[in-house]
Amino acid sequence: MENLSHDINSQIAALEGLQQQHQKNLGLAQEIDAIYQDAQLPIVDPTALYAANMAAFKQYIPDIHASFIDYQPVKFELAQRHGELHLVDVEDNIVLGENYYRDGLIDFEKYRFNPQLTRIDFSDEIDNPINFVHVKYINQLTNLVNQVNQQHKQELILPEAVNMMVCFGLGLGYYLPLMLSKHQVKRLYIYEPEHDFFYASLFTLDWAGILQQLDANNSSLHLCLGANEDDFFADISSELISKGRYDSTFSFCYKHYATEQMDKALEKFNNQAFQVAFGFGFFDDSLLALAHQYHNLNKHVPLLGKAEPLPECATLPVFILANGPSLDEHIDYIIANRDKVLLVSCGTTIRALHQYGIKPDFHLEMERTRTTHSVLQSVGDEAYLRSIPLLTLNTISPDVLDLFDRQLMALKMVEPSTEIIMNPALGCDHDNLTQLMYCNPTVANLALSFFTRMGFKNIYLFGVDLGFSGDAHHSKKSIYYDKSGQDKKLFNKKALANLVAPGNHVEQVETTMIFQMSAAGLTELLRLYPEVNCYNLGQGIRIDNTIPTYQADICLPDSTLDKALFVEQMLTHYAVDTRVLAQQYSLILHQNLFSEFVDEMLALLQPSVADRYAALEQLQQQFILLHSKYETKDAFLADMLRGTLQHCHASIIKLLLLPASAEQGLAYYQQGIAIFVNYLQETKVKYSKELFEADKTDISDIWK
Repeated sequence: MENLSHDINSQIAALEGLQQQHQKNLGLAQEIDAIYQDAQLPIVDPTALYAANMAAFKQYIPDIHASFIDYQPVKFELAQRHGELHLVDVEDNIVLGENYYRDGLIDFEKYRFNPQLTRIDFSDEIDNPINFVHVKYINQLTNLVNQVNQQHKQELILPEAVNMMVCFGLGLGYYLPLMLSKHQVKRLYIYEPEHDFFYASLFTLDWAGILQQLDANNSSLHLCLGANEDDFFADISSELISKGRYDSTFSFCYKHYATEQMDKALEKFNNQAFQVAFGFGFFDDSLLALAHQYHNLNKHVPLLGKAEPLPECATLPVFILANGPSLDEHIDYIIANRDKVLLVSCGTTIRALHQYGIKPDFHLEMERTRTTHSVLQSVGDEAYLRSIPLLTLNTISPDVLDLFDRQLMALKMVEPSTEIIMNPALGCDHDNLTQLMYCNPTVANLALSFFTRMGFKNIYLFGVDLGFSGDAHHSKKSIYYDKSGQDKKLFNKKALANLVAPGNHVEQVETTMIFQMSAAGLTELLRLYPEVNCYNLGQGIRIDNTIPTYQADICLPDSTLDKALFVEQMLTHYAVDTRVLAQQYSLILHQNLFSEFVDEMLALLQPSVADRYAALEQLQQQFILLHSKYETKDAFLADMLRGTLQHCHASIIKLLLLPASAEQGLAYYQQGIAIFVNYLQETKVKYSKELFEADKTDISDIWK
C-alpha cells in the first residue's frame, strides 16, 4: 500500500506541475499579445532627457556623470530611422534591431515567466558529531528549503519582489521601465560592456525617473560599464561583499542580448559565484577560535611578527609538500634533494612523509577542531612529531600544540580572535604583529602564505594538486589508504569532485568547490607577491600565477647551509613574545558583550512584514547592523555572526521567493525566521557556557 500511495502522490505532483506550466504558458501568451497591441515607443525629447538624466546621475552616481559628460561614441551611435531612434553600427551603418523596442519588451516578458537564476544550495543534512549549533539549525533550514523547492519548483516566475537582479546587457534599456513597473527590485546590477550603449540610453531612457524610484524604495543600482568578464566578476564580487553575500546564492540573471563577451561573463558568474557565497566560518567556528587563542596565548606560544626577511630567504628554495596523488610521483626527487631545500609538510601529508622516511623541516596545521590531533596521533611516532617545528594559526586546537616542542603561530585575518588583538580601540599590544592573508581553506594556502610573508622567493609545489586526473585522490601513503594501498573511503571523491577545471600538465581535472577556492586563494596571494617564483609540479588544477614545471626544468643551487641552525634562526627571528598579550586578551574576553549584540540582531526580526519586499528589507537591515560594527571596538562581534548570517539568509531568501504566491512565500519566510531566531537564541547560551572551552571531540577511531 505504501508503494501505491507513493505512486499516486507522484502522479498527482506531475499533473499539478503540468497544470502550473500550462497556466504560465497561457499567461505569457496573453502578455505578449498585449505588447503586440499596445507597445508604443515613448516619444521623448532626446536633448531634454539627456540633460535631466545627467543632472540625476550627478546627484545619485557622480562618477557616471563625470564619465559621460564629454563622452563621444566610438562604435555605435543613435540615429533617426522612420521617426524612431535606433542604435546604428558606425562602421557599416547597420541598424541594431528594426523592432528593437517591441522585441525587447517581449524578450523580457518571456524572462518574467521563465526566469534564469544563479543558485547555490547547501548540501543535504550533514552529520553533527561535534554538536555545532550552526549545523543543527542549517540542517533544519536545508530540510525546509528542500520541501519548498520540491513543492514549488514547477511554478517559479519572477516574483513581485526581487532580491537581486543582474542584467547582462543594457542596450537602450527599454526593458527597465517594464521591470520596475511590475517588480520591486532591492538590488539592481547592470553589466554593459559597451560604453556606447549606455551613453545612447541617456537620450532614450528616463534614468532620472528610475533613479528616483529606486531611491524611494530604498533600492540600490550598480552599473558595471566597459569591463571584460574578469573585471566584471571582481566588480560584482565586491558589490556582493559590501551589500550582502547571501544574494549570490539566489540571483536572478537576465541576458538582454547575446555576444561572446556576454556569454563569458554570465558563465563566469554562474561557475564562480560560490567563491563569494562561501569561504568563511560560522558561530561555532568563531567561538572555538576565541577559546583556542585564549589557551594558546596562555601557553605563551609566540606569534609571527613583522620582521625583515633573513638574507637566506632570497635564494633558499622551499618545497611545499601537500597530500595530492602526484606527491608519490616526485618522492624520489624530493628525497634526493632534501638537503638543498626547506621541506614543508602540509596537514595529512605528514603521515605519507613518515611512511617514506622523510622528516620535513617544518610542519603546518590549521584546522581548529581537535580532529587534527587525532590525525597526527595516527602517525604513531611521538618523537618524530616532537622533533619537527610547527607553523600554525592562532585558531588551532591547544592539544595539537602539545604534540610539538617548537611552535610559531600566525594571526589569521578575518577572525574574531584576531580582530580583538588587532583592533586599536581594544588596546592590545599588536604593533609588531602581522596577519596572514589567503591562508585557507587548505593547508597549502597556509604554507604559501607563511613562506611568502617570511620573504622566500623560490617556492615549489609538490602534491598541491587540488584536483584529480586519475582514480587516486591523495598520496597512496597517506591516511586515506591502508597499508596495502586500498582506499579507506574517508574521502568521497565521487560525491565531492563534481566540478572540472583546467589542469596543470594535463588538459583538465575533476575538482571540488573547496579545492577551487583554494586555487583561487593561491592565485590571489601570489598576485600580492609578484617577485616570488612559484613552480607547480603537480598534475592537478592549474593555479594562475604559478609556473607549470617538470622535475627536469628545476635547477637548485648547491647549498652548504646548516639547515638545523637556520630553522632555529627563523623561529627566533620571526617570533613575538605573547605573555603580556595573553593577559590583555583575557581581560577583553571576560567582558562578554556578545549577548547584547545578538539581542540587537533579534530585535530587527520582531516586526511582522506585510509583503515580500518588506521581508527583503528586514534581512538587509540585519546585514547593515552587522557591518555597522566594523571599524568599531565591537568588530569581533560582527565576525562572530558573519558566516551565520550569510548561511541563514541564503536559505531564507529561497523560502521567501521560490513560491509564485507572495502569501505562501511569506508563510515560509516566517518559518525560516523562527528557525533563525532559535539559532540566535542558542548562540547566547553556548557563548556564555563555552567561551573558554577548547574542542575536546575525539574521533580518532576513524583515522586508525
